[in-house]
Amino acid sequence: MSKKVRDYLFYLFVIVFVLATVIISLYASGYKFNLSWPPKFNRLLLKTGMLIVDSNPSGADIYLNDRQVTSHSILPWEKKHLTTAAKVKNILPGEYSLRIEREGYWPFKKKINIYSGQTTFAENINLFRSDLPFLVSPAAAGPLELSGSKKYLYVGGNQKIITLKDGAEKTIQAELSTIRNGSVGQWLKNSDRLLLDGWLIETGKDNPVNYRAVIGLDAINWHYEENSNRLYYQHKDSLSYFDIDDKTGQLVLSADQIIDYYPLGDNIFLIIKQDKKIFLRRYELATGQITSLAALPTAGAYHFTADQYGRLELYDQTNRTLYLINPQALSENLSKIADAISWQWLDENTILYNNSWEIHSFDLKTNNVSLITRVAEEITKIIWHQDKNYLVFATDKTLNTIDRENGTITVIFKTEKILSPVLDEKGDSLYFWAKIGQQEGVYRIMLQ
Repeated sequence: MSKKVRDYLFYLFVIVFVLATVIISLYASGYKFNLSWPPKFNRLLLKTGMLIVDSNPSGADIYLNDRQVTSHSILPWEKKHLTTAAKVKNILPGEYSLRIEREGYWPFKKKINIYSGQTTFAENINLFRSDLPFLVSPAAAGPLELSGSKKYLYVGGNQKIITLKDGAEKTIQAELSTIRNGSVGQWLKNSDRLLLDGWLIETGKDNPVNYRAVIGLDAINWHYEENSNRLYYQHKDSLSYFDIDDKTGQLVLSADQIIDYYPLGDNIFLIIKQDKKIFLRRYELATGQITSLAALPTAGAYHFTADQYGRLELYDQTNRTLYLINPQALSENLSKIADAISWQWLDENTILYNNSWEIHSFDLKTNNVSLITRVAEEITKIIWHQDKNYLVFATDKTLNTIDRENGTITVIFKTEKILSPVLDEKGDSLYFWAKIGQQEGVYRIMLQ
């Protein structure tokens, strides 16, 4: 080899070495050549961004613009697919379609933006199982109600209790033949006891107590007040209670027309129709006095639903209006949410609720309403999963989830008819009534 050729090779090696050093240094600093056609010289060399992505459960494949993301290796022919949780480095700036897939789960899809020199986060992504539901128990259409511990399920269509741990069933109607059709079950707040048309049924025991036989078969609208251990009931236009400890009864008050009531400690909140007007009243048991008064719209169908976070819920079925009452400050200025079908408390200051097509967040401190999502089908119920920060919502024919952090909606199941979904104790299974093919009953579907 001549000296001239050796010199050419030396200079070529130096040039290649310098170019390689520059390219490697730029790449290590987060720069990347943007090779496109036609070439854009002002975007030929760009500082890249990074994506941090995580999912629950982890181990899901990551796709950007339908191309599976791989990790870099010293050996160029070796490719390793990245799975969550992962850091994806050296991504050119721009908009991307992110897709996360794991076998046995519905895929997650979202548009993301990558920015020069910045990190984009796509974390806390919930993946939902794509399993089909299985039949827990054949049942007629009706509401499902979970006990306070979320270990027992009351099936209103057939008046039976299902133990969720082992699927054992207890049919109430067969034992309690005096229960009237259409009676609504009420789980007591701090125990796994069910109040049903004057019967107090304790799960795990075979001796329910028939208080209707003691008080009278025409007593209606039962409520149990746990602090005082009193069983309240209506009889015509009077309200009374039965003291379970003393085994004695007491007339509380008589009124022209008691539409509904709710005992809370030493107070009873009443909806009373008087002189063709409807009033909300608070009655003090100790003094026998009505201490507060608020007028309500006359054209309404009112009933109390629950007390949570120091607020009493009053719902107007006709006008789909939810009133939130502070028991200590009853006044004309009641907090209210218009056009509400179902709702779920997020915390003491925030309620999530839905109308027919939208899900909103309501701030009790500011009375501000924020839209979470809008869908094309009529929403029948929402359920908030506090630990995982997502919502389950149902329509007549679908079960869906929506991630509050990124707003992504996943349709997890479709069928002919769906009613009354509820989450179990762990929050990883959804129970609901459905008609699937020719089979009607209570079904269970795994979420995660």
